[in-house]
Amino acid sequence: MNDSKSAQNPGARKRYWIVGVLVVGLVLASYIFADWYQTVPDNVERSFVGRESCVACHQEQADLFYGSHHDLAMDVATRKTVLAEFGGQQIEHFGITSRVFMDGERFMVNTEGPDGLMHDYEVKFVFGVTPLQQYMVELDGPKTSRVSLESNPGNKTLVPLGRVQVLRLSWDTINKKWFYLSPPDVDEKIDPTDPLHWTGITQSWNASCAECHSTNVKKNFDPLSRKYSTTFSEIDVSCEACHGPGSLHIELAERNSLFWDRKQGYGLNKLKSTSNLPQIETCAPCHSRRTDTGGASVGCNYDDHYSCQLIREQIYHDDGQIRDEDYVYGSFIQSKMYHNGVLCSDCHDPHSTKVKFPDNRLCTSCHQHPAGKYDSINHHHHQEGSTGSLCVECHMPATTYMDVDPRRDHSFRIPRPDLSVKLGTPNACTGCHLDTSKLTQDESKPDRKLKQYLDWIIAREQNDSEVAAELKHVDQQMADAFNQWYPEDQAPERAGYYEALAVGKTENGLPTLLELATDRSAPGIFRASATIELADDASQESLDVALKALKDPDPKVVTAALMRIDMEIGRVADRMQYSDSPDPREFKKLVEVVADLLGHSSRRIRIESARVFVSIPVEARQRYSSSEERRAFDAAFDEYRKSLLVQNDRAMTHTMLAGLYELTGQPDKAIDSYRTAIMVGPNLAGPRVNLAAILDGRARALQSQLRPQAGSSMTAGQMQDIARRLTQLQAESNKLRDEEHELLRVDIERSQGLAGTHGLHYRFGMSSYLQQDLESTEKHLLEAYRQEPDIPTYLLGLATFYQQQQKPGEAAKYVERLIELDPQHPGYRSLASEVSRQLEAKN
Repeated sequence: MNDSKSAQNPGARKRYWIVGVLVVGLVLASYIFADWYQTVPDNVERSFVGRESCVACHQEQADLFYGSHHDLAMDVATRKTVLAEFGGQQIEHFGITSRVFMDGERFMVNTEGPDGLMHDYEVKFVFGVTPLQQYMVELDGPKTSRVSLESNPGNKTLVPLGRVQVLRLSWDTINKKWFYLSPPDVDEKIDPTDPLHWTGITQSWNASCAECHSTNVKKNFDPLSRKYSTTFSEIDVSCEACHGPGSLHIELAERNSLFWDRKQGYGLNKLKSTSNLPQIETCAPCHSRRTDTGGASVGCNYDDHYSCQLIREQIYHDDGQIRDEDYVYGSFIQSKMYHNGVLCSDCHDPHSTKVKFPDNRLCTSCHQHPAGKYDSINHHHHQEGSTGSLCVECHMPATTYMDVDPRRDHSFRIPRPDLSVKLGTPNACTGCHLDTSKLTQDESKPDRKLKQYLDWIIAREQNDSEVAAELKHVDQQMADAFNQWYPEDQAPERAGYYEALAVGKTENGLPTLLELATDRSAPGIFRASATIELADDASQESLDVALKALKDPDPKVVTAALMRIDMEIGRVADRMQYSDSPDPREFKKLVEVVADLLGHSSRRIRIESARVFVSIPVEARQRYSSSEERRAFDAAFDEYRKSLLVQNDRAMTHTMLAGLYELTGQPDKAIDSYRTAIMVGPNLAGPRVNLAAILDGRARALQSQLRPQAGSSMTAGQMQDIARRLTQLQAESNKLRDEEHELLRVDIERSQGLAGTHGLHYRFGMSSYLQQDLESTEKHLLEAYRQEPDIPTYLLGLATFYQQQQKPGEAAKYVERLIELDPQHPGYRSLASEVSRQLEAKN
């Protein structure tokens, strides 16, 4: 009856429906509110759980991942994973004959070891899958059996590994053959003591490779024992390498509530956002040329924890195109694509890592312009279907690294053959149209190797006139064709900052650098690269630009500006050293601007400002900074110290730490750090001479105690004890300097033919002077000057050397240039006066 009445009463039905919705809504709201209120704590500890925990819910993504380059980044050496032939093949390289063979189920290689003798080594692990595969040997530490690694599903292991080294014997997976992978620019046998030898630090998996080929890597190096105990949660680049530790994600998924938390989201690294930064900065740590300063976690702010390589010589060409391997990020942040929000996943599938299309659809799927605007002969002027018709060939030219691995430039730029004619920078057109057989068949030059465009550029730099002439000819041809195809009024928009940086690096390029450094329309990496080029310029204009750049929003620019400030601090300190009445007020402005950054929100800026602040003399730091700023310095200095210790398996780290301890008045810690540096890297030049300088200072203090007026109150026994300690210090100092000189000599021999060795030649020249080898002193000081003729240190070294050798005529040339660079420098003026007196005496 009631049912029939309600059926006949639409109003009643509506009320029932509203009440029902309200009840359901109230229950749901209560449910949501309870979940909203009971949030996961901010400091919840997340742990790595392994890919098996992901697959149950994410099978589609797992299927794409299996067999990807990330999945195969590293693996245990088995018959399934090893692609190379281990059938007794012999590989000859620079007088060494290595052999690969099987010993039961073990993959073996007989090759030169760290002692220079031939030994058998078991290959424990493989790296990569195509276009090459590399092989690894565990040299020392807790030996890891293959069973212990294979017994865990998904290669999940926390078994510690000792020192693992990557062999230079590699397998070309395309051509199915062994080859010896030489370091770039090294075409000779590598000595076993060289860090570039396969047993050296450069080829250390623990130090150089592990963090980007495995998941959740903990290096665990002990400097005292020089042993590694490296762990990882998964042997390859697995789910949690990009998404972060998965334990909280699983906890949220298994709740009897909504799968979300108002503070923690889904409990993973947030890769999807209105900004492209979260995704790009997840990829960047492993796809960039950078220095790790520690403290990073998956999805963290990149610039807080990594120092990206700027556009500098030998890594990039002068206009920012890739020269050496930059691993993509440094190129990509130059591009308009990056600055317009393009993601890595717009072109690459994030799970299979493959590009989404093998042809021009990779570009035209986004660049959907009227038909025929770009993907047609009217634009690219090449035959349809040819290599030249592909977008990537013109806008992403490739350079081959590791002998067989072509990598594309990700700055996505328009080819500029006109700049090649004007500035000598590369362009994609010339790279394709060079006739590689034209000069390579010259039997009179058997050492000429012109396999790719970069080889031609290097040959031109090495004054090969025939190569230079051919490049000039082809560049002009390409520029003429380009101008014909794209007249000035129809030319595509060209980014001026590429040209500006290249022009800025020319002899008269300072005004262009000054302008580019402060051009906020240019990408941050260009502003930073222009700013760091100013570091060696002593002009007030460059200092003013650096001071202005300290306010730049990009940490890369600020840290580059701090390099220029640091150089200014050194110049002021140098001038004060020669002043009769040094005035610390010269440091006032510098102290204030650096101290202001010590509490910066950017960790990278705090660390760099602490490095610079500590180089200011203590008196000036104390006088011109507040107590609050000094507390900020203490905190930032500790961050800097910890950032260095990330690389505690490298001797240079401990050398730098020792230098910091010297600057902060902690000589005992400095001595300990120098000794650690020598122990960790016995073949590194540098720590010995610095340690000898401290010991010399202590020896001078002991000598002062032996003077009659100082020692009158001491007993004969005390005097003998001081004399004994003095003799020990002097003997150790002399031994250290002799060892340092030999290490520098070896480095000089190894560096023959390489660019950028001026600092090494200067150090060896000064060391030769202490060894009383005046001929070697002059030779190497001149070589340093030849490479970099305007560095004051080199000019001063030569001027002082010739002045002390009573050769004022030779000294005058270098003194005059010093005065031109810094007319008010008291030390330069004093030296100039002394040289003038010598000239007058000779005349």
